[in-house]
Amino acid sequence: MARNHIDGERAQKVSDGTPFRDAEAWLAQRGIERDPIRVPLTPPEPPTDPAPDPSGPSPAASSPAGDSNTPVAPAGSAPAPSSREAMRLAADAMDAAVRRADEQAATPNPHANRMEDDVAEAVAFLRRSTSMAPQSEARLRDKLAERDTPSPVIEQALERARRERLVDDAAMVAALVDERRRKGHAPARIRRDLRERGFGDDLLASALASAENEDPEAAAYAIATEKAQRCTALAPEAAYRRVAAHVVRRGYPDGLARKVAREAVYTARDAQRTAGH
Repeated sequence: MARNHIDGERAQKVSDGTPFRDAEAWLAQRGIERDPIRVPLTPPEPPTDPAPDPSGPSPAASSPAGDSNTPVAPAGSAPAPSSREAMRLAADAMDAAVRRADEQAATPNPHANRMEDDVAEAVAFLRRSTSMAPQSEARLRDKLAERDTPSPVIEQALERARRERLVDDAAMVAALVDERRRKGHAPARIRRDLRERGFGDDLLASALASAENEDPEAAAYAIATEKAQRCTALAPEAAYRRVAAHVVRRGYPDGLARKVAREAVYTARDAQRTAGH
């Protein structure tokens, strides 16, 4: 009766047009477990046949006539794995790949460690270089290059120096411009001096914009007047030469320096005579 039931069910599946794909699916549908077929990873060695007897019948003669159309499996081939076995093999391969990746991540990279040591050494050099006076990033870059520091190490060291505020070109230019303007330096001299220290023209143009909009003759005359008032004890010609040289050193043209020096010396002497009466 059970046999009739199974046959009826199989007939129903076939009649529905959805037969089971294979025996594995048929067994799984009914909750029947079977041991998977173990496929060897290496094909078994084919058996070694004994040497044929020359006096005996040939293999073709001894074979039945009806076996001529029977397919023969290639020597050493293994049976195809089941779907369950193929999934297990794929999972094992994936686990092995993950283990290899974890081992590589856990293994220290000597090149990375060497890179980190080189960057730390370069940053220490930057700290020493900027301990006495601030320097531009371009100047520090040149110094590291002169020490044969590789370019990737230079970039990482400068990036770390920026985070530590060892390098700040914008703030440094603003402070230097303000300091030199208080000393009476002309914008042209400030630009020349800071360019020699490695600062770019774009940064200098922004920092010197207000100074370059001032009247250069008025600025030069103010410098000459201050110097002339300290030279009243000298003869007029000596005072004139000293004041003119002082204005030129501040970065103003020679012709302008002579003009404002003459006026400043005369004004200082006139003020001194007026005060004496």
